[in-house]
Amino acid sequence: MRNLSLIKCSLAFGLALSTSAFAADACKDAMGHSGNKQNISGDATGSIGGTPWGYEQWYQGGSATMTVYGNGTFSANWSNSSDYLARVGYRYGDNGSGVDHKTKKYGVDYKYTKNGHGSYGYIGVYGWTVNPQTEYYIVDDWYSQPSENYVGAKFGEIEVDGATYTIHAYLRQQEPSKTGTSTFLQIFSIRKQARQCGHIDISAHFNKWDELFTGQNAQLKGSKGGGSTTLKFGRVTEVMLMNEAGGNSSGDVDYTYFNMCDDGSCNAEYVPPEPEPRQLFKGKELAVPGKIEVEDFDITGVGEGNVSYNETDSQNDGKSTYREKDAPGVDLYDEGTGVVLGMTQEGEWLEYSIDVAKAGEYTLTTSVAAGNTGAAIQYLLDGKELTKVLDVPQTASEKWDVYEDLSAKVTLSAGKHILRLAIMGNYVNVDYFTFSEGDAPIASVGGGVDGPQSIASGDFQVYGAAKTLQVFDAQGKMMGVVKVDAGSSVAASLKARFGKAGVYMVKQGNSFKRVAVK
Repeated sequence: MRNLSLIKCSLAFGLALSTSAFAADACKDAMGHSGNKQNISGDATGSIGGTPWGYEQWYQGGSATMTVYGNGTFSANWSNSSDYLARVGYRYGDNGSGVDHKTKKYGVDYKYTKNGHGSYGYIGVYGWTVNPQTEYYIVDDWYSQPSENYVGAKFGEIEVDGATYTIHAYLRQQEPSKTGTSTFLQIFSIRKQARQCGHIDISAHFNKWDELFTGQNAQLKGSKGGGSTTLKFGRVTEVMLMNEAGGNSSGDVDYTYFNMCDDGSCNAEYVPPEPEPRQLFKGKELAVPGKIEVEDFDITGVGEGNVSYNETDSQNDGKSTYREKDAPGVDLYDEGTGVVLGMTQEGEWLEYSIDVAKAGEYTLTTSVAAGNTGAAIQYLLDGKELTKVLDVPQTASEKWDVYEDLSAKVTLSAGKHILRLAIMGNYVNVDYFTFSEGDAPIASVGGGVDGPQSIASGDFQVYGAAKTLQVFDAQGKMMGVVKVDAGSSVAASLKARFGKAGVYMVKQGNSFKRVAVK
């Protein structure tokens, strides 16, 4: 990998950057691509003429291209890559000695759009240090919600740029690094709510890491089961704005605003926006008991407690126009019984203002579809757990257009509350959810817009692939679920699961079957 030498800006160019950047709002201001255009293919590093910045593209498997412009903006697309990265920013020296970050004041303003998927992926600021060797990330967005299994235990938090970041450390043991195969520390600052534009005070994170880590010894979770290391943030050899995606990932990204500085010229003091309260979507709280359409979440406001949804990107992949004015990034589709939520990613959520008529036990039933395994949801009430994580069974092979009901018992207090529907496992579609008092009867659980479905009798087999079915007793009370292997008898599976004879109601698709177990 070729190192880059710094290229000094002209005085006029530097003044222009400082003047414009000091009052910049990357989320609102227009920049766009301009200047000399470079098309990059394969693994490559290079410089952006007339600026202090360089670029890099690197990937494992698949195909990829990157386009870099003279003002530092860039775009990239990749397909079927086990790991892909594209980045632009500072790289230091030919001897790899790095610089003391305390002699600099780093910041970056950015804006981008993205499409695609990845089992992991980090978007934000990235780089390496030496003495000791450390790989670091400031993560503002992701392709899959970061997990402590991959970023390590939490060591602290930092409040900066109007948001909270959690700080983590992880030990990579004898894995590929800048110096070949070695053991090295990873440090992460991860924004609690993803975003696709804004300002990052990079030096604030560096200084906080110094405060938390310098000279501290710790036992860390590691890539090979754990180990001990001295936590320390070293001399930086690169500071770059980066898009990374991995795990058979395909996608594209387009950075239409970019300005990075190392002298504080783009680090104007952050002024938080004026708070704006959330609004009730239909002018009043949604009634419980009753049916709530997934798309009728609150209108979001500004400031802590006022935001009504969290979305991993700013584009509506579903193309429904139902909430395009006040929630343009939420992936809503015109299907199901009207409008549904789709293309969901772990970490996303929607919130609803509800009004519970009276305290008591309710059955919460959600109309869901999943073409894969691993999908899951959870409900929270006023910030506290209302249900456990609910695994969503695969409802149809490789399709998301067959909806089934997923039920859970909940206890509610009377009055007004904030209900959150949280996505806990990728790719579940949600159409609506209902609250019914007490135990849900068959008609409530199995009924759709056309009312209760027919009840057939007799044992049957599952074909094609294993399937998870919901099970109710003869009075319509949900007993749980049963997994039936392909070609197996449902009655035999019920006997093995519940261990007693009797009459069971089994929900298959939108209909029920009465199965007698002897």
